[in-house]
Amino acid sequence: MGNNINELEQCALYLIQDTISGDFKIGISNNPAERKKEIRNQYNVGDLRGISITWFLTRNEALFWERKFHQKFRFWHSPERGGKEWFSLSSKQVNDFIKWMRASTKKRNENIDTLRELLDS
Repeated sequence: MGNNINELEQCALYLIQDTISGDFKIGISNNPAERKKEIRNQYNVGDLRGISITWFLTRNEALFWERKFHQKFRFWHSPERGGKEWFSLSSKQVNDFIKWMRASTKKRNENIDTLRELLDS
């Protein structure tokens, strides 16, 4: 896999919910707002509600975590929405995922702060 520019730009891992079915989509995008519009047109869904998001410095890193969570929730797959990124998750699963995303964001911010301190000194 070469270093094309798309692999090197920051990318988000997101969790959204279809408000009609209650199903959740786990995906990645470098433009989550635009992706939400695409999902409305592409899948069998009603209104979408953004639940949580965390950013990564590269698309490859976001893709790595997306695959991990798709694998983790594979037994809760919900193909009714269309596509393989939709899941019927419990409140506990969603809350645990949100906690992980918040911790991921906090860790990334701490790393950025550390880098800034090193560069400023």
